[in-house]
Amino acid sequence: MPLDRINGYTPEETATLLTKAGVSREKLSFDKLVLKSFLGGCFISLGAHCDLIVAAGSPGLRDSNPSLATMIAGFTFPLGFVLIILTNSELFTSSLFFMTYTTLQRKTSILGSLKVLVTGYIFNFAGCLFIAGFLCWWSDTLSTDPEKSYAALQAEQRVNQQWSVNFLRGIGCNWFVGLAAFLAMASGDHVSKIYSIWIPVWSFVILGYQHCIANYYLIPIGMFYGTNFGVGKFIYQSIIPVTIGNIIGGCILSGFVFWFLYGRDAPADQNENKELDKKDAPNGEQDRSSRAILPEPVPYNS
Repeated sequence: MPLDRINGYTPEETATLLTKAGVSREKLSFDKLVLKSFLGGCFISLGAHCDLIVAAGSPGLRDSNPSLATMIAGFTFPLGFVLIILTNSELFTSSLFFMTYTTLQRKTSILGSLKVLVTGYIFNFAGCLFIAGFLCWWSDTLSTDPEKSYAALQAEQRVNQQWSVNFLRGIGCNWFVGLAAFLAMASGDHVSKIYSIWIPVWSFVILGYQHCIANYYLIPIGMFYGTNFGVGKFIYQSIIPVTIGNIIGGCILSGFVFWFLYGRDAPADQNENKELDKKDAPNGEQDRSSRAILPEPVPYNS
């Protein structure tokens, strides 16, 4: 029994899970896709809200050691991604990875992928505004003046950047998101999945990269408390460049790269996989000594 395989899948086996995840997305009924997308926006916002409260409540640490403050606050941010993975909810940025991968495999259609991505983006946005409005602004969870001031400050720092800076930060962010999704797929148990998600997501927060869906919480909440920019600048300086950057990071650096490595030559279906196993095993029986000691792979969607 190969003990080194108990808690994970090989990249080739993970590729099969990626295919299942993309195909299952396209097959979702519209009502389920809407609800999963709304929950995805809520969960991302809850992680961002934890990050914001920790950072906002540490003004002394931010002044004396900003890197340490960013690292400590950023440690709470991956909560949202973990909730999405383990509840099988929907997130636009990870869908870019999955749908690019399966569309390049010709397992999903361009129109089906666009349905998943556009619906996910719109209702992720709705979920973020729900948390920002109801569970932050109206619930007064940022109750002190320093917390409210920091909420506005961090929003200004995200928007008042050169267009190219936000664009490149968007690319870097979704490269990490794609890696987190791949590593989560490759993990065979929940503890391993959580660890595999946490480290890449925590890293992109520390590096200052930007996530277009998280920004739909972090920037509006700052605007609620007063910022030096309006909706037009938010759209042009943040939404457009960060979203385009996320698309490039998710589609090219994640989806295309992993398709090129593991998806181009994948069998057309699971039956073909089984036939290949039989050909390689003596007497037509599968050689289980070379297989992972794992349950049947579950295609987590996000």
